[in-house]
Amino acid sequence: MSAPGEAWQPARAVVIGAGSGIGRSVAHAFAGQGVPVLALCRRPDGFDAGTTGLIEVRRCDVTVADELHAGLAEIGGDTVVVHTAAAGAPVAPIWECDEDAALASLTTMVTSVWQSTHDCLAAMVAAGSGLVLLASSGAANKIATARATYSMCKAAVDQFVKVVGAELRTADSAVGIAAFYPGMVDTAMQRTSRAEAERLVGTAFGRDLEGFRVDEATLLDPDLVADDIVTLAGRSPRELNGGIWRLRDRQWSAA
Repeated sequence: MSAPGEAWQPARAVVIGAGSGIGRSVAHAFAGQGVPVLALCRRPDGFDAGTTGLIEVRRCDVTVADELHAGLAEIGGDTVVVHTAAAGAPVAPIWECDEDAALASLTTMVTSVWQSTHDCLAAMVAAGSGLVLLASSGAANKIATARATYSMCKAAVDQFVKVVGAELRTADSAVGIAAFYPGMVDTAMQRTSRAEAERLVGTAFGRDLEGFRVDEATLLDPDLVADDIVTLAGRSPRELNGGIWRLRDRQWSAA
């Protein structure tokens, strides 16, 4: 078990949503540090496991509960689980949103977070060690019109981390849960969201979104962000527990 302030090296990493973007980079970053990785992704055939021999790839669509439970069936202690699965759509005022797209986003970013955390913490608390890291976003705290679904999901993740973290403290557990804000990262989801937002150019909603838009040249490299997430995962689970951590200038601070 890790005490506050102690460095903690996980014996294994599980990355949920490892098929692309931040998740794929995180899987490779852990393997690069010599940590065995279970990469859960919707399309495993397209995942390049590299040459380390440390990455095991399994199919897991997080919107299918049975696949998610099966992917996490072997979770034990001394494991860090990083949930990065996300969806950027829909980008529209709520009354114009496609309901199926919105529900798929809610399942990806809220329901699967609850299900995976439930499964992981049941095993980790029993074992006395472990860490769950959930990808969140500054959108949880901002008013970005046409992004109500995404903002709702990330706000839910933040509050979930705070309450579950309090539960772990009440239980005097050495296990930790935390959320992280990676910033604006150059991913396929980011590009899809930008394309969706183009439909709103010239409207009042489009003008609102311009305030949150950054130049593509300043988007963060997912490999560098992944390295920083691995660094964060090396901190004591007790220290991280219940916190929301923001990446700024490649340094983590409480959000």
